[in-house]
Amino acid sequence: MTRFAPALTAAVVGAFVPAPLFAQQFVHSSNALPGSVWTEGVEPADVDNDGDIDLFFADGDGFSSAGTKRQNRLYINKLEVTPNTWADESVLRLGTNSSNAKMAISGDVNGDGWIDAMFCNAFNTDRPFLYVNRGSSGPGIFVERGVQAGFSTAYSSASGQFGDLDNDGDLDLILCDSGSSFLGGSGDKPHLFFNDGSGIFTENAAALGAPTKKAHMDVQLVDIDGDFDLDFFGANRASNSGGNHYLMLNDGTGTFTDVSNLLPGTSTNVYEAEVGDLDNDSDLDLFFVSLSGFAEGSVRNNLNTGSLGFSSGSTLSGSDDNEVGLIDFDNDGDYDIAIGSLGSSEKLFRNNGNLSFSTVSSDFTSISDSTLDLGIADFDNDGDYDIVTAQGESNPGQFQNKIYLNTGSADTLAPVVSAIESIGVQPANGPWVVRAQVRDQVMDDGHDWVSASVDYFVTTAAGSTPNTAGTATRMAGGLWRFAMDDTAEGAGLTLNYTLTFTDWAGNSTTTGVQVVPLGPVCGIVPYGLAAGGANVLVMDAIGSTAPGSGFDVVVTAPGQPAVATIVAFGRDSYPFAGGTGLLDLANYYTLVVTPVVGSTATSTWHLPNNPSLIGAVLNFQAAIPDPSVVGGVALSNGVEIGICN
Repeated sequence: MTRFAPALTAAVVGAFVPAPLFAQQFVHSSNALPGSVWTEGVEPADVDNDGDIDLFFADGDGFSSAGTKRQNRLYINKLEVTPNTWADESVLRLGTNSSNAKMAISGDVNGDGWIDAMFCNAFNTDRPFLYVNRGSSGPGIFVERGVQAGFSTAYSSASGQFGDLDNDGDLDLILCDSGSSFLGGSGDKPHLFFNDGSGIFTENAAALGAPTKKAHMDVQLVDIDGDFDLDFFGANRASNSGGNHYLMLNDGTGTFTDVSNLLPGTSTNVYEAEVGDLDNDSDLDLFFVSLSGFAEGSVRNNLNTGSLGFSSGSTLSGSDDNEVGLIDFDNDGDYDIAIGSLGSSEKLFRNNGNLSFSTVSSDFTSISDSTLDLGIADFDNDGDYDIVTAQGESNPGQFQNKIYLNTGSADTLAPVVSAIESIGVQPANGPWVVRAQVRDQVMDDGHDWVSASVDYFVTTAAGSTPNTAGTATRMAGGLWRFAMDDTAEGAGLTLNYTLTFTDWAGNSTTTGVQVVPLGPVCGIVPYGLAAGGANVLVMDAIGSTAPGSGFDVVVTAPGQPAVATIVAFGRDSYPFAGGTGLLDLANYYTLVVTPVVGSTATSTWHLPNNPSLIGAVLNFQAAIPDPSVVGGVALSNGVEIGICN
């Protein structure tokens, strides 16, 4: 393992030069990966939880139309035996499954602590293949369960990404679909699937509401507008009305609004864009790559000016570039750019600050090959981040996927917490959820190699509850969700928590203690999430909650004849039918059925003019029959009414 001396490291970090002081920081490891076949995509993941990174490869011939199908592949890292040794265990671990795969994506879809994977297949030849990890009964051995999980339709998918789109603690999915023609034709719409928590997915096209666009290449789930939910950005290799690319904002429940026209113009030959904070101002910028002759580059997010908007940065001359990843290769605390090029060797752009970049021409072993994708991870566990490339399309003699080992200095920079959600006064009886955005040395298709944890205690009039570990779940794109159960049985005065983020190299950041006041609910507080299949109910309330006044509970339920509204004294959280029950049914009060007029059902509630009611709480949740979901019932979010002056 090579290390820079401290003085030389400082010189490299501080240099403002177009090329690094040391050539070939990323050195090709010859013949590390077996096989020579058309590969479209690569996905690093630790599939067997042994502490090193393995590799999925999406193979399959065909540029714009289907060629030969290839075995879905998984290479296991044998670091514990011999460093930089990989074993092709594809059939053993994935079974005999072939397709025209364009990309492999990964995530823990059923919440069991083990990585699962999906192969995104193109040309409408195969449905998506979902591989579910057997976990402790067979670490890193998968069962293909796409049909059982809700994926029975073939698409023309270039990619996709898992992410928690409705803030319920599990991973949902958006998949590309280019329609009948992969790069032209009339195009199609991406597909949004909600996860029920067990790894069963239901498509909800209405919630996404995406327009039709051609040649959809990529999915990035990121918080582009800084409101602590995942928005959808998708790059397209075509000219499309309403903006060449997708940009759709999430309202927090997984319902999206199209704002694609906010993005500045790019060429019509974009293959990918990566999203990350390129200027260290705590919002997320973009970096585009495309075919030769169409110089792309950075796009600045101007959210810090007060509203979401974008402006193009300087372009960088490119060859036929297919892939971009963000990596702080010089350890100076900002994202540099790694480019996978089909038309030349791989290259780096050094981030000089303020979205200014300079070409680093000699930090890769110079190999002219046909790169279609790259991945960034620490493959030899030496504390720095290496690069893997996938080869295909041009010149079959170059179809050799490659590992480039990083011989530079180890990562010594701890993750940076960009923002923590302010949740205000919370109900004393919990549970409580908070989200936070973090960045580290890498961002590549949603992966940053950071883990997280939350510890908390609750103060009461009698003292404090014991320190407790909450639940941390990765949402995507550096966004995390932290859930904390009520350990004070409703008697809490303050919630006190700290968040810890640790990167692959072992660098950690722990926040200061965050204090959240707890108290009686006053007013109208929506909580929880709507859940269901084709019919998603959204509940809210308007009016006054003071004694002697009244309020309306409004449920949006388009296409429904009526809605059942259940009322209880207190909230809860438990699986029920196709969603989550949010009422304490041990303290059930009543149920009313309200007709839908237009698209809403409105029930009116009057409060007696009795001051003794102050401090009382009513909880509401709506339900409708819905045969498309498990249990046949779709549920709304909850609304809590705290009676107060």
